[in-house]
Amino acid sequence: MEAKKEHGLFKKCERLLVLCIFMYIVFIVRSYLSIVHVILNRMVGYNKTEVLPYEVGNVSLIQRSGLPNYDLFLPSDAEHPSARFYSTWNVNASTLPSKKSSDRKKVIIWNPTSRWPTPNAIPCLSLPQCEFVKKKRRTIKTEDADAIIFRGIHGIPRKYRRSWFPKTRPDHQIWVYFAFECPHLTRGIDLISYAGVFNWTMTYRNDSDILAPWGHITQVYKALAENPPTPNKDYAKEKNKLVIWYVTDCYQYLSRTKYATELVQHIKVDVFGACGDVKGSCPKGDRECLKEHVRQYKFYLAFENFRCIEYITEKFWHNSLDYDIVPVVFGASKGHYERFTPPNSFIHVDDFESPEALAKYLNYLDQNDDKYNEYFAWKTKPPKNLPELFESRFCDVCKKLLRASPTERKVYTDLDRWWRGENYEYCEPIVWDGRLKGKNNAVRFP
Repeated sequence: MEAKKEHGLFKKCERLLVLCIFMYIVFIVRSYLSIVHVILNRMVGYNKTEVLPYEVGNVSLIQRSGLPNYDLFLPSDAEHPSARFYSTWNVNASTLPSKKSSDRKKVIIWNPTSRWPTPNAIPCLSLPQCEFVKKKRRTIKTEDADAIIFRGIHGIPRKYRRSWFPKTRPDHQIWVYFAFECPHLTRGIDLISYAGVFNWTMTYRNDSDILAPWGHITQVYKALAENPPTPNKDYAKEKNKLVIWYVTDCYQYLSRTKYATELVQHIKVDVFGACGDVKGSCPKGDRECLKEHVRQYKFYLAFENFRCIEYITEKFWHNSLDYDIVPVVFGASKGHYERFTPPNSFIHVDDFESPEALAKYLNYLDQNDDKYNEYFAWKTKPPKNLPELFESRFCDVCKKLLRASPTERKVYTDLDRWWRGENYEYCEPIVWDGRLKGKNNAVRFP
């Protein structure tokens, strides 16, 4: 009897021991899985595993993934500031497959939308050698394409997924990452997982492989050459209103929101769009209505949503410069505006110690027409060192393809840091608490 009891007790202890061993194994496996991405990142030279510093609140956090390994890359050009984030090399010309004539190029737009590209964006009329094809069905022949453009803001997987991309990828084919907006609006995409995927970048930044700005100084002066302004025109004449601002993103944690909230305490600002007088606003996309509306004013608040390097959008180029109104700019540094825009064509908030000081200066210009008109002198005095004419984003794609050597290769090994900065410094950090266009954190101006 005693022997049976001892045997039963032994069996219970044995089962308990097996359970403990099993739980220990589960614990070890879970611990390993929780740090494996850190190990992978460090294996390829990336040891930052924290999330973006401006991702807080209820925004879902992106888990970093390991980067692919590459063993055929040659050292990049160390003199280029972005060179450490991509690799370049040359292939042997004798190994290249026979291909169609190099003066004809085919470009596929992989994830178009109903509104992008716009009908007048493609093709590039000045370069008929390039054929642009929008993907309209689930399957499309891609093997003969010279380049494929991927819209990298919306419509791209949050984390790299091979099945989303073309099934085959010939060695000569160039994959282009196109981001028309700033890094803050790609915060939900794990760009680390896209290391080694894209060959070229296409953004508003001037260190991109293909320049895709919201406006360009050469386009401005080309339009003026075709339709010269009236000499000695008085731009203050017939302007009977002072400051206007069209704004649709009313998120309270944007830097511009805080600045504008104080500015309106010191000067009258007529605010239109979703954040102001909605009924009195022009319909979205009605450029003619907007033109007639803003031309009554002397100043336009070209306040960008985000303060990022070289991020100068249609708020400056079209809503202001095109309509003979002086833009008051808030966004990129003054140096970037001076580098890329017509000389003395804007007023930068950084020149003033406070919104109140800016308001005093605007009131001063309102009372001094000669000083106000100095902000339009650039129209008849183009800079002597204008760059090559920028026609359009897609024309630049074509030019780049036609000029590229068939033996040159390039791939972005760290797209994340190239786009956001080595320490995420390319944009001013902001607090994220819900959606940019959400109602809970919206500020309305009277």
